[in-house]
Amino acid sequence: MDVARAIETRQSVVKVKQDPVPRELIERILESAVHAPNHKITEPWRFHVFTGRGRGKFARARAETARLLAEAEGEEESLARGRISRERKKAFRAPVVIAVISLAGRDEVETKENYAACCAAVQNMLLTAHALGLGAIWRTGPVAYHENMRRFFGLDEGDSIVGYLYVGYPDMGERTRRRRPASEFTVWHEG
Repeated sequence: MDVARAIETRQSVVKVKQDPVPRELIERILESAVHAPNHKITEPWRFHVFTGRGRGKFARARAETARLLAEAEGEEESLARGRISRERKKAFRAPVVIAVISLAGRDEVETKENYAACCAAVQNMLLTAHALGLGAIWRTGPVAYHENMRRFFGLDEGDSIVGYLYVGYPDMGERTRRRRPASEFTVWHEG
């Protein structure tokens, strides 16, 4: 697929089939990530891939984090149970879940540049999944940023969870994309 066409037609796929995705395709998605631009070639990305029953560990960590959030917010027990259940189920919304982590840099600027590089890596991954006929969506939310999830992934100070990519074969049709033209966001500075 032509890269411009891939960029223009890629969309977040919220509903995928539970059919397994071959490991070779997942590896191609991961390989595309490491070709993202990264200042000083820091290679700040780390990936955790959850498939099959391996998603259970991710589900338990999400559920525990939801419990901690509900407890901290003083949420009523029946509401907390629903919240915990919903978070657990999110780990199984796709046959593949890839957590993308950005490592801290040697200083604040490098840490920001590393995070930006990981965002570019995620875009590469989304485009590659699309070109391979897969659907994907990039998700985060309060649970992703909670200290419990940081511990689950063994993050050091300054490391960040960039997002979770849910990947599978699309189980929905294409939607019309609403994008305003770049000209509406552009200021030209010409000589």
